[in-house]
Amino acid sequence: MVYALNVFNLVSSKENLYREYSVKAGQIIYSKGGKVISSACNPIRKLKGDIDRRYMIVVEFPSKEVFQEFLEEAEIQNIHRLRESSTKDYIWTLYEPWNIKAWVQE
Repeated sequence: MVYALNVFNLVSSKENLYREYSVKAGQIIYSKGGKVISSACNPIRKLKGDIDRRYMIVVEFPSKEVFQEFLEEAEIQNIHRLRESSTKDYIWTLYEPWNIKAWVQE
């Protein structure tokens, strides 16, 4: 498993473009065995950071290879432009699982 963390802001008046991206990206993600495991908006408390980001999504992919397949299929379908034109302050990072419980017990 790998996890893609997305934190971002939507561009005012372009929310429908991100909605369209979400539908199309979701179709690819779920067709490849991935799934959205968490999404949130409107943070209730800012603890640290220099830029407020109002939206967060975590997507689980079966492997790094499947994530790469998602990127390639999204490129073929030309949907990245929808995300890029409808968001700002975007951070998109891929993580491997971390067993923090085992790590702290070392």
